[in-house]
Amino acid sequence: MTKSQSKAPYTFRAFWAILLLAINFLVAAYYFHIIQ
Repeated sequence: MTKSQSKAPYTFRAFWAILLLAINFLVAAYYFHIIQ
């Protein structure tokens, strides 16, 4: 994780953000399905 290896940090951050968002939606949908 050096500065010379920062080719596409925005893409990496966006990937993790989308991944966490997808997991959050998955967990929310699972919980709502369980509750109802």
